[in-house]
Amino acid sequence: NNNNNNNNNNNNNNNNNVDPKCLLTYLQSQQLGGGSLQNFLIPTHRLDQPCTGVLIFAKNGKAASRVQVAWAKRQVEKEYWVIVEGGNAGGGVDGLEVLRYQSKKSKEEGVFRLSALIQTTPPNGRNAGGKSSNAGGGGSVAVKPIPRNYNPKDESKTGNGRVCHIEWKHLLAMPTPSTQSSSRNDQRIPTRHLLSVKTDTGAKHQVRALLALAGETPIAGDLRYGNNRSGQGGGRVDGPLPDGSVALHARSVFMPTVSLGGMEFLKDEPFVADIPNKWMDFFGICEDDVKGLQD
Repeated sequence: NNNNNNNNNNNNNNNNNVDPKCLLTYLQSQQLGGGSLQNFLIPTHRLDQPCTGVLIFAKNGKAASRVQVAWAKRQVEKEYWVIVEGGNAGGGVDGLEVLRYQSKKSKEEGVFRLSALIQTTPPNGRNAGGKSSNAGGGGSVAVKPIPRNYNPKDESKTGNGRVCHIEWKHLLAMPTPSTQSSSRNDQRIPTRHLLSVKTDTGAKHQVRALLALAGETPIAGDLRYGNNRSGQGGGRVDGPLPDGSVALHARSVFMPTVSLGGMEFLKDEPFVADIPNKWMDFFGICEDDVKGLQD
């Protein structure tokens, strides 16, 4: 009994020290990890703090190594679901049409490819001719068009950035409340769209930055990349979401080449995370509304 009481007291003390914004320390405090203390956890990839969805933690070093090798060899398939807004596509033009214009059609029906150079923004937020976010300061990235004579081998020498691609597919159109458009003196009701996005690279903020700055159709709530007031182009969001989140959801992760004890099902089908419950309040959709959209 004394041992149990001591353990409970230790757990309570640990819970009091947990950073509410740090998922890793929260999971450790709940003893959901590996090792003798059940707190050994290694993040095997990243997900921006204001976003939601699948995040894989390894409970031992061997599992972490296997997953990270698969990521390095691009043997992991990750899909994002995002809700984008019309941005600066005013004048009665749907923002989705702007995004299609900025993208190229893929061989797969209904799939489009958006590409650009992504470059880490210097501390002063300036860059050599690229579009960048002026919200959030350091830690943002800049987006530049890919030059016709661009040679990837010169990337490290020129500092031009990293070539990144996303492939996106339209899933659902969602009209926004008319109260939002009336405040902007707009003659139309802006439309939000649910997109499926896949990428074969892991550059920082690439989905958010490419959609907002290269595609001119930012993700709802993304003030970092969709609140561009510097005149450098890019789309504009209608405003922040009530909880400060960004409507980017890591929908699924599929690891067909990775063997993990007791989790063999991950080799046969992706692990899927339901969309956030708050999306019903923000956008009027729930998981039952979106199931089967890609079947």
